[in-house]
Amino acid sequence: MRAKEFLARVQAAVEIKHDLFFQTLSTLVISSFLKTFDDQIKEYRRRFKELVMADEKAEVYDEFIDFVSEKMNDDFAIQTLAINHAGCDERECVSNDCTAMENHRTEVLRQAEIGFFNAVFSSAFLPNGEAQRQKDNVFRESLGELRSAATLDHPDIQIPAKYHNEAPWLPAQRHLALLPAHKSPSGKLTCIMNCVFTIFKLLFVGASGLTILEGRTDDSAVPGADDLLPVLIYVIIHANPPNLLSTIDYIDNFTPRGITGQDQYMLMQFRGATEFIKSMLHKNPRVVR
Repeated sequence: MRAKEFLARVQAAVEIKHDLFFQTLSTLVISSFLKTFDDQIKEYRRRFKELVMADEKAEVYDEFIDFVSEKMNDDFAIQTLAINHAGCDERECVSNDCTAMENHRTEVLRQAEIGFFNAVFSSAFLPNGEAQRQKDNVFRESLGELRSAATLDHPDIQIPAKYHNEAPWLPAQRHLALLPAHKSPSGKLTCIMNCVFTIFKLLFVGASGLTILEGRTDDSAVPGADDLLPVLIYVIIHANPPNLLSTIDYIDNFTPRGITGQDQYMLMQFRGATEFIKSMLHKNPRVVR
């Protein structure tokens, strides 16, 4: 038994080292691949910075992503790395049905996106400059004033009592606190997704515990939108991340391609919670509409 446990630990350690090695190698290969097209990428950035309208900037960014996607499909090193890591047949990997290849393409585009927006962030995130920054600041100050009144049983929020034991949902708030650390739209989107998903998990844990104590085993422990929204509103108010309005606009303008299903639902819930908070703040004349 001890020998089996030892071998299992050795195998787990080898797998971890293998994954770390691949991640490091993947980063180097992708960086080298993007460096090959440095001049073209700089031209896309230049065009992006020169434009004013968000939709025009989005068109340039889409062109950039199309360019990277096309070049990626023809790059031997990128294709070989994905195939070797997947450990599958080459003919299967080059097809659109290979999950490993698709995941690798997604990682290439993610790193390309990060590099792109690191270089153009100042012209992409606050395109209207000081006026937009001031609107964000007033919104945040108003949220700060609302925070002390935004209790669990606030008449506009009304969080079900069965979830009160999990308050104030600090793990979810911490994800929103990370928003300023990311410059790419997908990085900020990930923070929001993690926030909403964490709330779902905590609500499920809270409701499941109550169900077990009551001796029930039905589906009532599964939280729905009516359970999520009031808690999400509470979390946003108490986390009060900076530049929240601009962050949502930024994600809307440059949302990564392919967001569907669960991610789309969670983003929709986050937008809905923010709009509800606006309606709460509109009772305060200091809020900039």
